[in-house]
Amino acid sequence: MANVNAGVDDVYQENNAITHHRTITAAIDPNDKLASTSTGNIDIWHIDNDEWIDYTIRFQNTGTDTAFNVVITDTLFADLDPATLQVGAGSNPFTWQLKGQGILEFTFDNILLPDSNVNEPASHGFVGFRIRPHLPVLPGDELVNIANIYFDYNPPVVTEPCVLVAATSIGMDETAAPANITVYPQPSTGMVHIDRPIDGLRSVDVIALDGRIIRTLISTAGQTVFDLSCLNNGRYLLRFNTGESHSIHKPVQIMR
Repeated sequence: MANVNAGVDDVYQENNAITHHRTITAAIDPNDKLASTSTGNIDIWHIDNDEWIDYTIRFQNTGTDTAFNVVITDTLFADLDPATLQVGAGSNPFTWQLKGQGILEFTFDNILLPDSNVNEPASHGFVGFRIRPHLPVLPGDELVNIANIYFDYNPPVVTEPCVLVAATSIGMDETAAPANITVYPQPSTGMVHIDRPIDGLRSVDVIALDGRIIRTLISTAGQTVFDLSCLNNGRYLLRFNTGESHSIHKPVQIMR
């Protein structure tokens, strides 16, 4: 739960707090990015009902010493409208700026974030913002976003992609879309497995983190192994396209 204090008299205080409830379904990466739409959905953007997206970036110092400064950069994908940006609450005092071609940067100067071995509860932090997508959003469009988290002079921690798939309120099977498919190993040297066949799977799109489809693999019946050895090292999004009115999206990291 986050509370906002404007520091001046506020005649309308009902909008000064926000609470998000989330069901934990798997192990938690302490550095992640969460998305929630106007209707409270974390997987689907309802074209008929949703207006904006709330993003929350969470981070934790899991190193071996105090983090003096934390910087978060978020390159807003082309589908998101920087003109609608509203910066929200943070766990600690921070400054922010929007630079270049939609690069959102949060800076926690002198945060003195203890490492988790010394003080686990105090080693966590977060920051949030709200944004709208560019309209129109069409069925099947994907709203993708990631964040890079820098602890002092260390290389960035890159969050898993947040993916919202656009759909009308009817015509898309919401219960089937977020199928419980596991992609492994993570990271992979090139050969990627899924734990079971996907019914009706026709093809797999490999999507770069800037939203480009860089390769499409045609699937055979019952296929559970895919060769991605031609890809450069990095993080990608796999879109498993079925004969139904939905796709299944899973991140994968290639590292050799």
